[in-house]
Amino acid sequence: MKSFNAPGIATRTALFIAAPMLLLVIVSSNAFSLQLPSVDPSAEAQKKDQADASGQAQSPSGQASPQAPATPPRQKRIDCQHPADPHRRHMGCKDEAYDWDETLSHDWTGIRSKMRQLGITPALSYTGVLQTNATGQPHQVWSFAGQLVAALDVDLEKLLRIQGMSANVGGSWGTGSNLSGSLNTLFPVNSLYAPTYYLGEMYLQQTLLNKSLTLVAGRLAAANTFATLPVFTNYISYGVNPNPYPLGRNDITFFGPPTGAEWGTQAIYNVTPVIQVSAGLFNTNLNSANGANHGTDFALQQGNKGALVVAQVSYFPHTLLGDQGKQGEYTLGFLTDNNSLPSVSGSKTESGGYTGMFALGQEVVYQPDGPGTSRGLTVWGSWAYNAKPLVSVLPLFWGAGASYQGLIPARKNDVLSAGWIYGQVSNYIPGTSAELVLEANYRLAFGRFLAITPDFQYIWNPGGVSAPGIAVAGVQASVVF
Repeated sequence: MKSFNAPGIATRTALFIAAPMLLLVIVSSNAFSLQLPSVDPSAEAQKKDQADASGQAQSPSGQASPQAPATPPRQKRIDCQHPADPHRRHMGCKDEAYDWDETLSHDWTGIRSKMRQLGITPALSYTGVLQTNATGQPHQVWSFAGQLVAALDVDLEKLLRIQGMSANVGGSWGTGSNLSGSLNTLFPVNSLYAPTYYLGEMYLQQTLLNKSLTLVAGRLAAANTFATLPVFTNYISYGVNPNPYPLGRNDITFFGPPTGAEWGTQAIYNVTPVIQVSAGLFNTNLNSANGANHGTDFALQQGNKGALVVAQVSYFPHTLLGDQGKQGEYTLGFLTDNNSLPSVSGSKTESGGYTGMFALGQEVVYQPDGPGTSRGLTVWGSWAYNAKPLVSVLPLFWGAGASYQGLIPARKNDVLSAGWIYGQVSNYIPGTSAELVLEANYRLAFGRFLAITPDFQYIWNPGGVSAPGIAVAGVQASVVF
């Protein structure tokens, strides 16, 4: 599990001063945008505005026409199914436009459309989960964990006329308790426990070659880009959502915020419509990874050395912008870190880095309503390996599962999911073998902005030792504002 460092008074003061200033800038921009005179756009400009605004049909005068039918939902990239939710979206889609009906507050009576025309897109969501160890071992504990996640994307092409450039900053506020710590499990039963507030990723992004190449630099998290699949967001266990957990458990600098992020740079290149390559170089400051000073520890060197390097190649057999009902993605990648890492055996000796690999994929294998429809069965599998068990608590990981969207035809957006994960403990830790988890849940979708998910997990060999199994039951709710 991640550790957390207490903030200094100066950091608290700086954050509390910066937050109102940022809000003032946003509100001032809104007020300015609302005073902009109405202009009768040309056919070309009107088409661009329709893509950038709320998706409402426009009359010739540029005003919304209540009689016109709503524009159908825009087609999303396969790896960007939740652009309105900052808790669930990936790096490559943080500046993707989304429809207002994906949010509870919709268009804020036109304010969001005006902000988007200026190039400013805020996003906000809240996710909370209530869970208990239903088997009562070692004793029954009820636990709640929640996260409020915010992000602000600024399109610098619109705002400052810098072609292809955007800026993004995010943050979170977590509350609750740590059920996994009470149960002594290796795989956390949820990904939400990160108490207090943290600054998240903060970076500049530049697109080139007709948006085929994306370059990013700033405060980044490898986990937000690498070794992740869209189907993983259907699960609550941190063992699989958003990545195979051992990648971060073995090297905390791989994890994303909260708690921390690292200085870094990365590139994503769509070689063809079906092949994408990604690579990233990240700092290895453990204090930063642990969220020191609420995520504002910007130092490069604090006893660390070297860098974390991650690269992957992904294959989308139905193209990134292909048939939404036929979502396939297959990824193969590697990572290496030449920082000095502590031995898992409990000795004070350190070892110089490691190399690892991962492979994962998902594919829609059944569509009862035929091609081009959203209902159907998706299967997935994942694997991760670290070549140095001396510094890796979980050197070997396997996972597999399936999700069925629209099992009940009248509720075509609900999703039934089941998954199994296996983590082998390092042989340098005596008396251990492996921890296994089975998860099953049913996500009830209410509109496109609210979901409630009853969830069940069963854990064999908690902590990787021979011990009675633990059943964990709970319910998660998430809303996109």
